[in-house]
Amino acid sequence: MELRTCFLLTWIVSVKSGQRLAGFQFRTENPIGKKECLVLCYQHTDCLSVNFSKNRLLCELNYQTETNDTQVTDDLEDFIYIPRDSISQNIISRTGACSNVTCSQGERCTVLTSGKATCIALPIARCLGEPMPVHYGYSASLPNDMLTNGTFQLKRSVYAGDKINYTCAAGTIPVGGNQVTCLTNGKWENPTFSCQVCTEAIDPLGLQYRGTKNVTENGRTCQRWDTKSPHNHTKPNYEDNFCRNPDNTARPWCYTTDPSVRWELCGVLECN
Repeated sequence: MELRTCFLLTWIVSVKSGQRLAGFQFRTENPIGKKECLVLCYQHTDCLSVNFSKNRLLCELNYQTETNDTQVTDDLEDFIYIPRDSISQNIISRTGACSNVTCSQGERCTVLTSGKATCIALPIARCLGEPMPVHYGYSASLPNDMLTNGTFQLKRSVYAGDKINYTCAAGTIPVGGNQVTCLTNGKWENPTFSCQVCTEAIDPLGLQYRGTKNVTENGRTCQRWDTKSPHNHTKPNYEDNFCRNPDNTARPWCYTTDPSVRWELCGVLECN
C-alpha cells in the first residue's frame, strides 16, 4: 500500500496541468487524442516528455524532460506536461509488439502489418501522395465506380512507421485489416488486405449478393452453375461459379467440385 501511494504521489507531481515544456519539440501531431499521443511518445526512444493540448488535440513530443535547467512554464492554453516515466502500463500495452522492444537512441519502434515490431532510424522519411489502390477481393462483377469509392484517411504529414486507415467502398468490407504502413524508404507498404463484397442488413439472406466469391466456408471450390457435374441440378445458370442464393437458403451457397459434398454455404460476410 505504501509503495502504491508513493507511486501515485510521484505521478501527480510529475504530470503538470496548465504547463508546457517549450523549445524542445521534435515532432507535433494534430489532431490526436491524449492516449494516442502517449503511445507515439513511447514508440520514440528520444521522446522524454510530451505537451498535450486537449482543446486543440495537439501533441508535442519533446526530446528533453524537466530538469533544474529546463523547467516547464505556465501556459494560458490548456496544455498538460507529461514525462515519459509517467506513461502507464496500460498505454504501453497499446503499442502492441513494441511494448517488448527497446530501440536505440535515434530510433522509433513501429509494428508492421505482419505484427512484427521493428526499429526505424531517425531522421524518419515522410510518405507522400496516396498508397496504391487496395485490392478488392470478390468484386469483379461490381460497377467500376465501386472500386474507386474507398478512401484513405490521409494526414498532412505521414512519417515512416505511421499507419493510415482505409475505408472500403459501400457494399464491401475490409478483410485482413484495413491499414497501410509508411515504410522507411518513404514508400507505402503494399496493402495486404482486401475489400470484399458483403451482404447488407436489408438483405440478410444475401439474395442480392453479386460478389465473386467462389470458395465455400470449408475451402471447397464451387462448381460452375452452367454445368451438371459432378452434381446435377436445376438451378439457374448464374455466371461462372460464384456463390449465390437462388432458393432463400440461410446464406449464399454453391454446389462444390467435390463429388462427395453436394453443396455448402460460402461464408459471405455481413456488412457492418
